[in-house]
Amino acid sequence: MEKNKLRVGLIGTSERPNEPVSEEVKQIAYRFGYLVGLEGFILFSGGRDGVMEAASHGNFDAHGINIGILPSNSVDEANPYVTIPITTGLGMDFRSILMIHTVDVTVMIGGKIGTLLELVSTYQNGKPAIVIRGTGDFADSIEQILIDGKYFDSRKNAEIYFVDTPEEAIKKIKEIFHLK
Repeated sequence: MEKNKLRVGLIGTSERPNEPVSEEVKQIAYRFGYLVGLEGFILFSGGRDGVMEAASHGNFDAHGINIGILPSNSVDEANPYVTIPITTGLGMDFRSILMIHTVDVTVMIGGKIGTLLELVSTYQNGKPAIVIRGTGDFADSIEQILIDGKYFDSRKNAEIYFVDTPEEAIKKIKEIFHLK
């Protein structure tokens, strides 16, 4: 394995019994994970359900490396497609920060408050983020409050990019990191 493979963090909507993630959003996440695997990038996520599981499934099907940063001490918490589960025992908040510090870029699909915190942490740490529009929740509303449509504040720590498809997200990642 190459030492310098690009590390892509996926953040997005978890699934709850009363709040299922739509099949359309799951298909977008699956496609994104699949494309990450085809590119040979490493996919990092929270490793659990919803958008994370769909992207992990796609990445698994593309024979990619799929790392789940789990909030508990149990590998049983990982979805069945995670190839490398990392147990942290840190809970949801701190495991998210650990993931953000580990990855090179973050891609957001959907997302509620926990995902918004991950996006803010990405920005605060000066890392680029890509939001796939049309996937609901904060992914479809955050652009409206950003300065110049791409910064959380006047510091302009890192740009937040907006795309409409998983293919455009991969293209943007390659553009940001000057990859062919």
